Amino acid sequence: MSHNVLYLIRTGMDDFSKGQKRIANYILSNYDKAAFMTACRLGQIAQVSESTVVRFASQLGYDGYPAMQKALQDVPHEVVVVHRSVLI
Repeated sequence: MSHNVLYLIRTGMDDFSKGQKRIANYILSNYDKAAFMTACRLGQIAQVSESTVVRFASQLGYDGYPAMQKALQDVPHEVVVVHRSVLI
């Protein structure tokens, strides 16, 4: 995966289903928490099924939720600070 996961989420927003947009918005707003959540927990918070979370990760190009979760954990803090300031 050559692009940062937050970039992939931001640029893919127009193609996401309603449920996937809920996941995306939660991750973009709470990246630091989402990085350590199970797919089940992220789904509960975003009010979607666990399978929707897994499909979301696949749509972004990851082999599954654990791969996307690892990508979230690997995002440098500086990128997150810049990303959040762009959203404001």
